[in-house]
Amino acid sequence: MKEIRYILLGLSIAVALGISSCDSYENEPLDRLTDDYVFNPKDSTAAYFIQAFFAIYDQLPDLHNRIGVDYLDAGTDDAIPSVFNPGGTVEDFRNGSLSPSNTVEGSVAWAAYYTGIRRANLFLSKWDAQPATTKLPQVNLTYMKGEALLLRAYFYFELLKRWDGVPIVGDKIFQLEDKIDLPRSTREQSVAYINEQIDEAMKYLPEANLPKNSDPMYNRVNKGVALALRSRLNLYLASPLYNSSNDVTKWQSAADAAKTVIDLGTYSLHTASPGFLTMFITPKNNEVIMGKVLTSSSGSNSVEVNNSPCGYYNLSVKCQGYTSPSQNLVDAFLTINGKSIDKDPVYNPQNPYANRDPRLKYTVFYNGSKWLNRDVETFEGGLDKSNRHTKQTQTGYYLRKFMGNNETSTTLAVQKRINPIIRYAEILLNYVEALNEINKDHPDIIKYLIEIRTRAGITAGADKRYGLPVSFTQSEMREIIRNERRIELAFEEHRFWDIRRWKLAEEVMNKPVKGVVITRQEDGTFLYNTVTVRNQVFDAAKMYWYPIPYAEMVANGSLVQNPGWNY
Repeated sequence: MKEIRYILLGLSIAVALGISSCDSYENEPLDRLTDDYVFNPKDSTAAYFIQAFFAIYDQLPDLHNRIGVDYLDAGTDDAIPSVFNPGGTVEDFRNGSLSPSNTVEGSVAWAAYYTGIRRANLFLSKWDAQPATTKLPQVNLTYMKGEALLLRAYFYFELLKRWDGVPIVGDKIFQLEDKIDLPRSTREQSVAYINEQIDEAMKYLPEANLPKNSDPMYNRVNKGVALALRSRLNLYLASPLYNSSNDVTKWQSAADAAKTVIDLGTYSLHTASPGFLTMFITPKNNEVIMGKVLTSSSGSNSVEVNNSPCGYYNLSVKCQGYTSPSQNLVDAFLTINGKSIDKDPVYNPQNPYANRDPRLKYTVFYNGSKWLNRDVETFEGGLDKSNRHTKQTQTGYYLRKFMGNNETSTTLAVQKRINPIIRYAEILLNYVEALNEINKDHPDIIKYLIEIRTRAGITAGADKRYGLPVSFTQSEMREIIRNERRIELAFEEHRFWDIRRWKLAEEVMNKPVKGVVITRQEDGTFLYNTVTVRNQVFDAAKMYWYPIPYAEMVANGSLVQNPGWNY
């Protein structure tokens, strides 16, 4: 929870808003600015005050290749890293090497979110003294207070889902010389604090809206984000990991919270053709409720470079192909008729990518996918699985999601994109999941699943149910919803947490991760054989929660470690 006393100033948003940082302190090195300089109420430009505010946003999580070079989903049954690097990597979520001294992302997350909390606390402590100016009118000051409060609530939620109850700092601002001696709050106390912060933030935040391109509120939190965060929080609290007695009132709270977001009428599924692809490369769209602020107004091709198939040697930048989606995930995708592959005769295991849910081709590269003006070759000896290099797909697949339209290009174009943290499709899935636990026959379940499948490109069928059954048990619908969530939200950091909150990780993460070996025949056809590419270990006695990092346990003698995690 310690952070250097001097504020690390984020510049990207201030530049984007055209805010000048030229003032009486422009010759002072930024790393030497004290709190008094940054929060000087006599600074008419409020430039450093604004930068300190946006430094809170800097602590929002990244999405792409953020754990070493891997996605968090590469620590689940949905993917593995293309390059096996034992020790301190995302693989340690599956191989039993996680420990208080090897937390993979845990130490980084603990530091990042408590840093965000400290930045929010510091900003809020100075907020009252900052006068309104032409550069910072009162309405902006009011919004900024609400934003800081909500971001603080979000950071605590991120801590809660990793460690359960965590130390609540409140408004205290620790200095380097302070001895930190805070005990962990209970889950109930942590949740109460998060809800209090959301409620308080709602008093100051602007209404839920979709700001125009020139609006400085674009990509900043508002009341819609606050309600969406509560939807996610309530869904987690209703789930088996948090709700062992299956208290239905908690599912009702989750349903109500999601429906409140839906009823705003502000958000919708992005349907610009093809909606599931273009949503991630359309920075300003109606589906993304909360997104990571982009650091470059011109965009980049880093996602493409890091994850494109690795057999493209004619590019100025070598594609890395870091992520290998699993056969487990590929098999979870439906057919074009909205059926599972084991229930639809149109599925042919020797022509496995034909007649499939269009989301499949926008999520993974498979053998025969189009990219950079040629077919992707993941058959044995193919350009993208030559078996001559250690860095290549380990499963027969590469990650396609989030990338631009480069099917017929000869270079990887620089691409603007939005990194989604909460999007409307999640809210719909939150809602139908909660409804099914209350009343499986509620008509909104089918209504919103159809809405999601329609955007995906699933065919309606003669009954106009998009592959959804006419009759079903609660358990059957639960599996449909969970699978829909898996494929719709793949690689957006949901699968990792979903299998934990559902208490399914002990089942899922003790089964092998599968891949495919593809052999090209003399006649040009292919044989597809499923193989095991990783075995997994998950200890249910301790691995549903992260271990508190060893360094934090040493620094704070009042902390109690999560059960099962020894030094």
